[in-house]
Amino acid sequence: MQKSKFLNIVLATAVLVLAILLATKNDPSAMRKKNISSASEGAQPSVSDSAYVPFKKKSLGVRAELYPKPALVIGTYDQEGKPNIMTAAWIGICNSNPLSIAVSMRPATYSYGNVTETGFFTVNIPSSDMVRYVDYAGRFSGKDVDKFKETGLTPVRAEFVNAPYVKEFPIVIECELTAFHDLGSHRQFIGKVIDVKVDEAILDANGKVDVALLNPLIYAGGNYYEIGRFIAEVGESLHEIDGQPFVPDYRKKYVNETLEVIHNRKSVRHFTDQAVSEEQIKLLLRAGMAAPSAVNRQPWAFYVVTKRETLDALGEQLPYAKMLRQAQAAIVVCGDMEKAGNLKEQGYWVQDCSAATQNILLAAESIGLGAVWTAAYPYEDRTKVVVEILNLPEKHIPLNVIPIGYATGEDKPKDKWKPENIVWQ
Repeated sequence: MQKSKFLNIVLATAVLVLAILLATKNDPSAMRKKNISSASEGAQPSVSDSAYVPFKKKSLGVRAELYPKPALVIGTYDQEGKPNIMTAAWIGICNSNPLSIAVSMRPATYSYGNVTETGFFTVNIPSSDMVRYVDYAGRFSGKDVDKFKETGLTPVRAEFVNAPYVKEFPIVIECELTAFHDLGSHRQFIGKVIDVKVDEAILDANGKVDVALLNPLIYAGGNYYEIGRFIAEVGESLHEIDGQPFVPDYRKKYVNETLEVIHNRKSVRHFTDQAVSEEQIKLLLRAGMAAPSAVNRQPWAFYVVTKRETLDALGEQLPYAKMLRQAQAAIVVCGDMEKAGNLKEQGYWVQDCSAATQNILLAAESIGLGAVWTAAYPYEDRTKVVVEILNLPEKHIPLNVIPIGYATGEDKPKDKWKPENIVWQ
């Protein structure tokens, strides 16, 4: 009997412990307490643990944690007419009518005195590949060096104001000083925008600046960055507002932008009527031509279709390419049998042109465009349609037709991860 009682007590205790463990597991508040306790003991919380304590803020005091800051270059003349440039991060649009820009400078800077004396300045917007010039202009004073001479940049007298701009920078804004405010460590200069000049190479088909082509430089945390990928048009994501609480999931953040593009690529079959520029198409073609190729034969030829009647004709006759009637452009990837040479019988041209096609699709995703692979080869009827409409030479065999344009947002990426497709050996 003693043994039986003992076993019953042990069993009851085990059941009680198990019940407590299950209750704790299903109680988020208990899990949060456990995580907070672990963190307080010096343990490094994992990404998944951090999700249990959202919006936990830590006070940092007075710090300039405003992101991103622009990395722009201010152009001025001194009293003797010598051109100078300086890098400014404390700058931004401050008024709509008249359109005005505010830039703050310390009295110790050479440009501070120049703007005060002349009443004019230019704002020069660099692309990210000009970071060395931006960094140099911010680290040395015009009192000590001729920055244009040292950098090799070219000063150009502005058309409407008494200030120089940098010829090599893709966007320049001419400003006239209208007011200034002494704020403490800095004086804020308010300049009315008199004129804006933009390199034609970064304008889209509608005459607007293509931010992807500009690829402006930004400043954050003491370092320089590029702007990153296109997210959404203004107003596009309003339908996602549903009144539900927002809970961040930092596990979905991609450190590697290449992987982000790969995982977010989608087959886009719904397009807006927004035009696609020639420069955007060239970016896609350059990506296509960067694909691997057997024996480096590069057995491809790319036909760019932008005529509305041709796109419509292809869309009418190709059974799975009806979206061409919405798309603003298309790239037809062809195999060139002359370039393929003695390898054409092995079908390497198909592999090479397929690799080029994938590069084009990924490049389209990376610059905010939509695209989809619609097959021509190996279907004889589809191949014949493309050959006849585009009047292709006999040596060019169309592998596919890629409709290109701006996506409406209806098409979404698919999660194709399936562990059962993996064989580990």
